[in-house]
Amino acid sequence: MDTNKMTASKARDIARAKDPAFAVDTILAGIAKEAEQGRYTYSEREYGFGSGACYSNQKGWPELCKAIIKELTALGYSCHVRCYEGQFVDMWLEVRWDEVKP
Repeated sequence: MDTNKMTASKARDIARAKDPAFAVDTILAGIAKEAEQGRYTYSEREYGFGSGACYSNQKGWPELCKAIIKELTALGYSCHVRCYEGQFVDMWLEVRWDEVKP
């Protein structure tokens, strides 16, 4: 198999980075569930946030992760990639709506 050919998976990754709506909609649904429970934070490990792809400075992050954070920030949410370094590294996107400044 020629590894230089554009696979469907590669094409999907490129396209998703241009329009992160599929991920943002899922995250917003999770935020709504947390807010209904009286919580002010939501954690997301999908879309590259839990894979270690964001274990560097923001310039090295996948374009999809940057686009998701940009959209959520534009909606007024506070977004941070968090990391716990124990025996294994655990990473996630933390979205908050309690400390947002107007």
